[in-house]
Amino acid sequence: MAIETIAPGTVVSYSGNVLERRQRAAAEFLAWADRHAHDVLRQQAAHAQVEEHPDRLDQRSALAQQQVCARRRLHAKQLHDSAMALLRHG
Repeated sequence: MAIETIAPGTVVSYSGNVLERRQRAAAEFLAWADRHAHDVLRQQAAHAQVEEHPDRLDQRSALAQQQVCARRRLHAKQLHDSAMALLRHG
């Protein structure tokens, strides 16, 4: 078994099996890609909120506002549900 030190105090161990390392790397990449796509959507939504002056909202930015609010409500609901599940099972 090989051991790699990334930062002081942080040790990551991995096997010599190439297939396992590639599978772990693929899983990490997919997690990163999912998080990156989420961050891009949040940035676009935030930009849509501030790009137009409030007195001149057109349908496109009004729709973007609605989408941002819907995403925020969904995220809050997911956090609430996750916390409740943790309390029930923890």
